[in-house]
Amino acid sequence: MSRPRRLALVASIATAACLVTAGIVLATAPHVATAEDTPVVAAVGAHVQQREADLVRPADQVVSGAVDTPVAAGAVPFAYAGDSITARPDSWLHQLATDDHLHAVGGYAHSGYRADQVLQEIAPVPDARVLVVEVGTNDVNQAVPTARTIADVDGIVRKVGAARVLVVAGPPSDWTWSRYGADRRTGQLALTTALRSTATAHGWSFVDPFTGLRAADGAYRPGDSRDGIHPTAEANRGVAAAMAAAIQRTAA
Repeated sequence: MSRPRRLALVASIATAACLVTAGIVLATAPHVATAEDTPVVAAVGAHVQQREADLVRPADQVVSGAVDTPVAAGAVPFAYAGDSITARPDSWLHQLATDDHLHAVGGYAHSGYRADQVLQEIAPVPDARVLVVEVGTNDVNQAVPTARTIADVDGIVRKVGAARVLVVAGPPSDWTWSRYGADRRTGQLALTTALRSTATAHGWSFVDPFTGLRAADGAYRPGDSRDGIHPTAEANRGVAAAMAAAIQRTAA
């Protein structure tokens, strides 16, 4: 073998050895996080949190029509329009089933539904003295413009045709983002402000049954929600009491 070829061979072997060594060093050396890593870390954390949210999301829950409960003479007939805050098994609506001074005579509530979807499914309830409107949580989640949600609330009220209307504030939220790019916490606060304003403009009643559950920043108080979106069964007892009082005030 000529001297130039021997030198080339030695050089190639040395280069290969360096690459292998470098590979070992790169594989074993610890990575020190820097400010440039923050977006990547945030994206991974958000993905993990969203997967956790997907795992705890309940199957569709639907309530439709009259709720068959004991009714006292003079019970207030009311209708409901809502999402999971109303439809879940431990919701304020189900907890009021034992209150014989109130009677849900019709309505529609579906977990995960936006206001426009509730509007599409709900039927007229002319026998209702009060319509309780609890929608908008999923609009916020899906980044629906607030003006669109308010327009759908108006549509629900017109379609149901109840004598009086009670509009419900948006609930707290521990989530400051969603897969649709929305800040759910500030969005709920903005929705509540808009719902209060539209209720005032139309002469409707308004209630915020979540005041005892909401922290100063709009999140749930510790222990009042397991998923950061819905009140616990225990927390819903206070929500139900506030709703019962508000329905009776609106009907009076």
